Amino acid sequence: MVAATADVAPLPWRDHLAALGALRRGVAIQSSVDAADGIRARRILFSLGQPSGDMLAALDALDRFERAIVECDDPSTIEMRRRNCLVILDRLAAKGLPRAS
Repeated sequence: MVAATADVAPLPWRDHLAALGALRRGVAIQSSVDAADGIRARRILFSLGQPSGDMLAALDALDRFERAIVECDDPSTIEMRRRNCLVILDRLAAKGLPRAS
């Protein structure tokens, strides 16, 4: 197992839920793509620890959403990608339970 660095070390659960909520709110209003924001978003998702199916689905949905913005896709496509990303982020937050130490 690879030792966690300060960038991706698991957060205390309440902090993780707050960060996931902030990520969700950001996606809900996002209209452009900024590399630094994208890195922060992915760090939040990687703070879950071991990759799960939901985490990988969230990363994929976030990538597709941001790509739709960058490529100036049709507004309905961008909104569809946004909604898909939000649904997955909601599922992550709802399924999340504090990890046992």
